[in-house]
This record gives sequence, C-alpha cells and structure tokens, in this order.
Amino acid sequence: MMNSFAGLPGHLLRRCHQIAVAIFLDECSIYDLTPLQFAVLIVLSEQGPQDQVTLGGEIALDRTTITVVVRNLEERGLIVRDKSGRDQRSKIVSITAAGKKLLQQVLPAVEHTQARIMAPLSAEESAQLLHLLEKLAEGNNQLSRAPVRKRKIRPQ
Repeated sequence: MMNSFAGLPGHLLRRCHQIAVAIFLDECSIYDLTPLQFAVLIVLSEQGPQDQVTLGGEIALDRTTITVVVRNLEERGLIVRDKSGRDQRSKIVSITAAGKKLLQQVLPAVEHTQARIMAPLSAEESAQLLHLLEKLAEGNNQLSRAPVRKRKIRPQ
C-alpha cells in the first residue's frame, strides 16, 4: 500500500529542494547569484575552461538551461565564452577575474547555506543522508532528463 502523499519520496525530495533553494537565495541574495550560477562558477574554478556541453554535463543541466545560465553570467562579466580551436560550433567557457572574486566572496555564504540545510540533523545523520542521496542520484542518473556526464581527462 502506498504511503500518504506527504510521505512519498518524490514529494519529500521536491520539498527539500524548495527549502534548499530558498535558503541559498536568502544567504546569497546580496551576491545576486542563483544555485545554478554558483555551480557553473565553482566547476569552472575547480576544473578550468571547458566547452559548454561538457560543463552542462558536469552540472547535470540540459543544453537550453546551461545556455541561459552561461549567458547570464557572461552578461555580468563573470565568465567568457570563446570559440573552440577544434570545433567552431563549440564554445569554451572560462571564469573571469571578476567571477573568481565573486566566487571567493560568496563561498562563506554557501557554506552557511549548507549548514542551515543540514541543521536539523546530527553529524552522523548528515553523513548518512549525503551517502544515501549520492546513491540515489548515481543509481538513477541515466533516468534524468539531464544526466551527469563526467568529462574524461585526456592524458597529456
């Protein structure tokens, strides 16, 4: 027999997502940054320049969404897009100095966001929840409209 609507995993995951986004926007409002924009900046900062399709795959965003997010960041001067030397249809996305500066400014607020999200849980429960969420996400990755696609690092 099915649980009540309020106890369904899909409903609870959606509610938790709503709450996480609300907390992020509350903590980061002075930076005028969305969670997806933050994700683009942090991935570019950690992994370096990459083509827009690969970047979308790293963050699990479809082509339309990554295009909109990248365009908004580019308009703010936080990233730049250049044509690829290999494929003229491809755009290589890089974080700018202004993007790196904003990222450093917003990191404490993002860390506080994560702490607020996990505040109702003990340290052990937090670790367990993260483990289970990773297992759910990885186990169902291919069912997503925009599955995570990790880029392959080419040997030099």
